[in-house]
This record gives sequence, structure tokens and C-alpha cells, in this order.
Amino acid sequence: MNVLISPRGIKRRLDFSLYSQRQRWLARLGLLIVAASCGLTGYYFGGSLGQQTLLTQWKKDVAQQHSLLEGMRGESEAQIEALTQKIVYFQAYINRLEAISNKLMITAKIDDLEIDFSSDPGFGGPAAALESSDHVGLLSEMEQTLSLIESELESQQNKLLTLDAVLSSRQRNEDAMPSGRPIRKGWVSSNFGERTDPFTGRKALHKGIDFAGKSGADVLAVADGIVTLAAIRPGYGKLVEIDHGNGYVTRYGHNRDFHINPGQVVKRGDVIAAIGSTGRSTGPHVHFEVLKNGHHVNPMKFLSHSK
Repeated sequence: MNVLISPRGIKRRLDFSLYSQRQRWLARLGLLIVAASCGLTGYYFGGSLGQQTLLTQWKKDVAQQHSLLEGMRGESEAQIEALTQKIVYFQAYINRLEAISNKLMITAKIDDLEIDFSSDPGFGGPAAALESSDHVGLLSEMEQTLSLIESELESQQNKLLTLDAVLSSRQRNEDAMPSGRPIRKGWVSSNFGERTDPFTGRKALHKGIDFAGKSGADVLAVADGIVTLAAIRPGYGKLVEIDHGNGYVTRYGHNRDFHINPGQVVKRGDVIAAIGSTGRSTGPHVHFEVLKNGHHVNPMKFLSHSK
């Protein structure tokens, strides 16, 4: 651009075209620098904000993963605790089964040479390789297996208890069956059946067996039962009567003393009286009778079953 300046009336011509062009280039360069600076600043701050957001997201993801792992660990610990409780429960179950088994062996008189309950049964085989992925369902499979074992143990216990009840009932019946002699030492002085009465000399039915022995010696119960009588009765003197159930009753006569009372429960071999000669008797002995459903039977067959 050309400008004419005429001070004091003198015309002079100055050319500002070069200076203005330079100014324009400088202005443009300045604007370019400012724009670049703004762009870099924006890029820097934008990048910083983006990294900050990404870092925050990573932290959030890590926290979620940590929470998930803690939850999984808590669930695993709870499952392991439950499995531990089941194992303790099974141990108690096994102890009960062992006690029942030992009782059954004694009751049934089973020789334990073939079945040894005191040691673990033999079994085994090569171990199968376990894949890492199998660990995921391992606890669940163990729980299912333990549940099956629990059902099987309950079933076996019910069977053993039923068998125990049967054998115990059978044992009680055997223990309640008259068996053996009512004295430890002595001899048979008079048998069951028709004999000559020692007082009248006539034939008469002798309803029991007489066991001669030392006065004051022990008189023994020949089976388990309940004492129903301990009193003086005509002809019998001091008489003990025991009800063994299943229709069986035994009587022990001519005793010197009683060692039991009516209503008392006795076992086979318990001392119930002392040998005497009370009542219709010629000397110290035990008059021993066995009744089945109210009828006298020969005690001799029960003596042969002595245990």
C-alpha cells in the first residue's frame, strides 16, 4: 500500500508495503504457534484425562475381580467347612456302626477271624490324572459323593439295628429258657415222674427233680426272669417261683433262706436262696420244678441244655 505524506506542504512518498507484508507473516506465524500450542495443550490434557479415565476403569475392574475372588474363596471355605462337618458326622456314624457290629458279633457268637472290623478293608488302584479344569467341580462332586455315602450309612445302620433287635430278642428268649442245674454241687436224689412217696410209701407223681446238697449252699436261677413268689407254701416250705416269659415258670422248694424279693429281676446264675430242708422234706435239698403254660414238664431235658 502506498501513502503520500506532505508535511509543511512538501510532498514525500513512503512505501510501507514490505513492512506490512512482514507484519502479516509474523501475525500468521504467531497465530500458527498459538494454534499449535492450543492443540498440543488440548492433546496433552485430553491424553491425561483419557489415561486417568482408563486407570480409574482398571482400578474398578481390579476391585471387582478382587471382590469376586474373595467371594469365591468364601464359598470354597464354606464348602470345605461343610465337608469337614460331614466327615466328623460320618466318623460318629462309623463309630456307632462299629459298636453295633461288635455287639452283634457277641450276640450271634460270630468268629471275627473272617471279618476284621478293627482294620480298614483293602482296596486300591492307580491314581487317575486330574486336569486343572476338574478342580472347578471337585467340591460339588465330593458333596454329592458324601450325600450318597450318608444315605448308604443310614441304610446299613437300619439293617444292623433290625438284625440287632432280632438277635437280641432271640438271645433274650434263649436266656429266658430254663437251662442247667439249680445248684453248683450236689446230685439228683429223686427224678421226675411216678415214685414211692418217702412219707407214705405209696406211689405218687413227683412233679420235679430233687437235688441233694449241703445245707446253706447256693440255689441258682436257671434262666432270666422275674421273681413272682418268695414265701412259705404247704409241702414246699420256703418256695421261690420265677416267671421267665414264653409260658415258662420254675420253682425252687425247701429253701433255708431267701436271697431275693418278689418283683426282682434275676439273671441266669444269680443266687436266689440257700439250700434247706423246710416243708415236707427228709433232708437238705432243692425241689426243682419247670412249668410250661401251667403244666409240669420233666426238668431233665432242660438240664441237658446247660450252658
